[in-house]
Amino acid sequence: MNRKWIKYLAALLIGGAAVCALLFGRGFLSLETAQDKLRLLSDAFLVPGLLLALAGCLVWIAREGTFSGMGYTFRKIWNSLHSREYREAHRESYAEYCERKSAKKTPFLFLIITGGIFLLPAILFTVLYLVI
Repeated sequence: MNRKWIKYLAALLIGGAAVCALLFGRGFLSLETAQDKLRLLSDAFLVPGLLLALAGCLVWIAREGTFSGMGYTFRKIWNSLHSREYREAHRESYAEYCERKSAKKTPFLFLIITGGIFLLPAILFTVLYLVI
């Protein structure tokens, strides 16, 4: 199996486990009315869908360099706590830091896609809940 698909599968398994935990943690099998079951199904798919999609958005924002200034500052603080030799060995400018960080491309699209996969049933169950 391609490594690309392993990320999707892992995200789907984690989201599916969250759906099951929410369903059975809230007593899905003991609910009597169809409206209560649809409400709980909607909630159970909405939570992991939003968490996965928003985590993907946060990774995308960080990948674009939004937090580079904070990361560089914390790195400089960390380096200042060490000896002079360590500071000299790990000296880099902000431009070098940004260039080094932008070279690493963290994948994020699989989180947004799997989050969307979980949001689709949540929307469907919400519509059915409102119709019934």
